[in-house]
Amino acid sequence: MRIENRILTLVLVSIVLCQPAAAGDADLLTVLVTEEIESLRINLNPWGPHLGFEIEIDGEDPRIAALVSVISNAEPSQGHKCANRGALRFRLSDDEVITAGLLPSHTEGFYQFRLYDGDRLEGVYRVRRAALLAVLEGLGVPVDDPAFSD
Repeated sequence: MRIENRILTLVLVSIVLCQPAAAGDADLLTVLVTEEIESLRINLNPWGPHLGFEIEIDGEDPRIAALVSVISNAEPSQGHKCANRGALRFRLSDDEVITAGLLPSHTEGFYQFRLYDGDRLEGVYRVRRAALLAVLEGLGVPVDDPAFSD
C-alpha cells in the first residue's frame, strides 16, 4: 500500500508541475499595449468632504500611451496594507480588465499601486510619483485630490 501511495503522489505532483502557466502568471505590465485598450476608466474614491472623481476615456485617445508607458515601467514593490484610494481600469479588446489600485504614497518620490487581473491581485508596484501625476493631470484627473496625498 505504501508503494501505491508514493506512486500516486508522484503522479499527482508530476501532473501539477507539468501544467502550463496560467494566464494570470503572465506579466500584466507587458499585456498593457495601447492598441489593445478599448477604454480606460479612472476613479478616485470619495473621502471626507470630497465627492471623488470619475472619468472614462476612449482607448484610441493618444494620451493613454503616456500612462501605459509609466505603468509598464513600474518596478515591483512590497506589500501595502492601506486601502486603494482609486483605480485605473483598462478594458482590453478581449474584454479582459487590468486594474491598477491606487495606494497612498508613503515613500518620497514614488507612488504605489496594486495590479489586478480582473479581481485577482497580481502584485504591488511603484512608479515615479512626478511622472504618474503629470500623466494623470494630462488626462484631466485632479491631482490635488486626497487620493494623491502623502
